[in-house]
Amino acid sequence: MTSRVAVRPVAGRGRPPAGLRPFSVVDELNCYLDSAAEPNNVHLEVWLPGQLSPSGLRAAVTAALAGSPQARARRAAGAWWRSRYAWECPPEPDVDPVSVVAWQDQAELDSARAQFLAATPPLDRAPLFRLLLARGPGRDSLILNAHHAAFDGRSCLSLLSLIAEHYGGLPPQPGAADSADTARPLPLSPARQEPVPADRPLPAARGPALTRPPASRLPLQRTARIASQHAHGPLPRRRAGHGVSLLGWPDVPAAPQPDVTVNDLLIAALIQAVAGWNAARRRWSGRVRITMPVDTRPSGQGGEIGNLARLCTVTVDPRAAADLTAAVAGQTAQAKDHHGPAVGPVPAAVARARLPAPVKRWMLRLATRSLGRVGCDTSLLSNLGNVADPPRFGTLSPTRLWFSTSAHMPRGLSLGAVTVDGRLQLCLRYRNALLDEAAARDFAAEYGAALSALAGPRARR
Repeated sequence: MTSRVAVRPVAGRGRPPAGLRPFSVVDELNCYLDSAAEPNNVHLEVWLPGQLSPSGLRAAVTAALAGSPQARARRAAGAWWRSRYAWECPPEPDVDPVSVVAWQDQAELDSARAQFLAATPPLDRAPLFRLLLARGPGRDSLILNAHHAAFDGRSCLSLLSLIAEHYGGLPPQPGAADSADTARPLPLSPARQEPVPADRPLPAARGPALTRPPASRLPLQRTARIASQHAHGPLPRRRAGHGVSLLGWPDVPAAPQPDVTVNDLLIAALIQAVAGWNAARRRWSGRVRITMPVDTRPSGQGGEIGNLARLCTVTVDPRAAADLTAAVAGQTAQAKDHHGPAVGPVPAAVARARLPAPVKRWMLRLATRSLGRVGCDTSLLSNLGNVADPPRFGTLSPTRLWFSTSAHMPRGLSLGAVTVDGRLQLCLRYRNALLDEAAARDFAAEYGAALSALAGPRARR
């Protein structure tokens, strides 16, 4: 595998504009949560049945940044004791965000992805995203790494679509693929990306009984944590880095009731998977809390770039739920109908405090380490929904589209979902301190079994 092309500086930073835009509370918190051990980034990946031109891709990125000031934002310089950060949009980017790598097999692509996602783009160097063009035999993988303080999942999708539009509108570049006719899509690896059969049942021995405990005991329950597992014994809880496991689905799973959405089904399956996973390892599991981002963009502004999601929580004890999917559906419908704050009151209070930003970052991380195991949600599921018009680069239409976001401890695991051309694609992001690669594959299988067991005969998209 060839070495990754180094990001190179381009023309100077330029004079900062006079107007600065303060970080929102969500921006601030995503900045504080970023660290070398837990990079707070958003990952979007497109598999294309052919090859892109590196020079054409760079030209498309340059054109996209020129027309979108928000996409080339960076954190404005300031004294260390400032209490709030601010965004500035320089007239041109500070670095070339595109790098190129070659791979020959799935293991090399996995290694390149892991290395690329191991760090977030620096906040003071525009743009706050990086693109890796991974060129393989017969197909390319285009991987986006964006800082979560500046981008959410929909922003990343909008950015990649904008770059694709510019790529498709540019003259053909030397060496670029003119047709997808000679493309050879790489088959899914049986160990990591094997599609789960839709009729695969959930093993009875691994699923917890959905019995109702006494109502008086429910308020006393603590939030369940996912049981850690490593093949060679326990590892330090602060072991750095994330891993990624891709889970393909042959179609869109069917929601069993008319008032249950596919998103409800995905959340219910994650709750069931956590309960089954913990039960098989004799780990306590009661109340499971799943973070669910809700897009707050007004209708018609779906392409707006920024961090524009509101975090809601779905809380269910699977042992107490007579109908797990119905219990989830009731909470998600209420969360979407009732507008609330973007984040919880305690993190919001920390972000708004008139203290130096480094002090607030220390306070938030200390609270997460000390109190997070009690108050932090169990896991997170972020669903981009059905992407009717995925990014198309000239004649190349995506064969796969993957999405994931960070999984900070003690949560340690998140699930990203996206549907393209009637096919659901799931990406499991996990902390290496929680699971190793083999355990992550096992958890993905547990989730696939739970989703198959809960799905009904017809899908509601």
